Amino acid sequence: MKTVIIQARQHPNVLDFRPPKDSPALINFFKIAVPLFMKIQSGGLTVVPVEGALKRFEKVSKKRGMVCPNHSNRIDPEVMFAFSLKVREDFNYVAAREVFDWDGGFNGWLMQRVGAYSVVRGAADRESFKMTRKVLSEGKKKLVLFPEGEISRQNDTLMTLESGAAQLTFWGVEELMKTQGQNNGQLEPLYLIPVALKYTYAADVRPALKKTLSALENRLGVTAESTEFYPRLRAISARLLATMEQEYGFKSAPDATTNDRIAALRTHILTSIAAQLRITLAPNAKPLECVRILRNAMDDFVYVDESPKSEYHKKIHDEKASIIKGFYRDLDRVVNFIVIYEGYFQEQNTQERFADIVERLESEIIGGDPSSKGARRVLLDVGEPINMSERFADYKKEKKVVLNKVTEEVSRQISDMLIKLDSVRSPLLLN
Repeated sequence: MKTVIIQARQHPNVLDFRPPKDSPALINFFKIAVPLFMKIQSGGLTVVPVEGALKRFEKVSKKRGMVCPNHSNRIDPEVMFAFSLKVREDFNYVAAREVFDWDGGFNGWLMQRVGAYSVVRGAADRESFKMTRKVLSEGKKKLVLFPEGEISRQNDTLMTLESGAAQLTFWGVEELMKTQGQNNGQLEPLYLIPVALKYTYAADVRPALKKTLSALENRLGVTAESTEFYPRLRAISARLLATMEQEYGFKSAPDATTNDRIAALRTHILTSIAAQLRITLAPNAKPLECVRILRNAMDDFVYVDESPKSEYHKKIHDEKASIIKGFYRDLDRVVNFIVIYEGYFQEQNTQERFADIVERLESEIIGGDPSSKGARRVLLDVGEPINMSERFADYKKEKKVVLNKVTEEVSRQISDMLIKLDSVRSPLLLN
C-alpha cells in the first residue's frame, strides 16, 4: 500500500453540520407509516415495552432529557421512533454525519425533517454540540443518542461506552443555567435515561440459519463435515480468520488461541492503517477509540473543500483520497469484530445469539445487509432516569471522576436490563 501523509485541515470540511428541520406534517405521516413499515420489515417487527418500562418513562414525561439506548441493529432509530408513539412524545435524534449522504442525500433530507441532526463521530463537532446544548436546555423534545457510537451487532452485550453522552448532558445543564437560572436555588431537572433493546425471534428460525450457513460455506469453499450448528460455525470462522490473516500479511503466534488471533489481527490492521496515515496511536488506546481517531483523520482529508485549489492540486488530492477511501472498509471490518470472541455462542446458545454471529459473518463474507431470518420482536426496557442537574455541582468539582461514574452507571443499567430481558421470554436453544 502507498503511504499517504495526512496533513492538518486547511479548508472547511465538506462534512458540514446538518441541523434538524422538523416537519410536523412529515412526522405525523411517519406516525401512521412506521407501524406498517415495521410490519413489512424482516417479515414483521414489533416493539414490546416490558412490564414497568412505560411507567419508568412516565416519571420524566415531557421533561428535559437524553434517551440512551444500546445500538445493536441498523433499525434501532426506527425502533425508537416507534417507542415515541407509545409514550406520546416526539424525539430529536443525533446521527453520524455520513449517513446523511446515503441515497444521494435523500436519507439526510428525510432524517432532518423527522428531527435528526448530524455529528462527526469522535470529533469536536462544535455546531453539533451547540445544537445538543440547545435541544437539551430548551426541553421541547427529548434527545435520542446511542452512547456506543457504533452499531455493535451484538444483541446481548454492550460495547464500552465513551463519556460523551454524560458530557453532553452536563453541557445541557450548563446551558440551562445560563438561559433559565435556578428556581429557588434549585436547578430544573435534566435527565439521562438508559434504555435497553433486545431483538428476539417470534418463531423458530433454524431453517433460515442453516440456509445462511450453507451460503457462507459456499463462498468460502468450506465443506460441511457436520450437520450441527456450532461445528459448522467454527469451520467457517476458522477459514475466514486464516484468509484475513493471509490477505493482511499477518502471521499469528504458533500457540495463539482463536481469541488471541482475532485481537492480534485487529491490532495489526489498526496499526497498519495508522502507519500509512503517519498517525501515532496511544499504546493503551481501546480499539474503538483508535477507529474513531483514524476515521476522523481520513474524513478530514477525503472531504476537505477543494474549491480553492488548482486543477492539478485537486488531481493529486483525489489520487491520495482514493487510496484513503479503501481504509474505510478496513475500519468497518475492525468494528465488525471488536466484540467477537471464541465461546460467545457457547455462553448462551440461543438462536438470537447464533444469528448475531452469523449476520456479522454475512456482512463480512457476502456483503450488504444480512438476510432476513424471520419476524422479530424488540423487547424494550427503561432504566431509572438519572437527574444530571443534581450531580452538576459534583461535576464542576471533579469532572472526569463524575463523568466516569455516570457513564459506568448508564453502562451497568443497560447491561443489567439486557440480562433481565431474557427472563421475560422462553428462548429457543440450539445444539
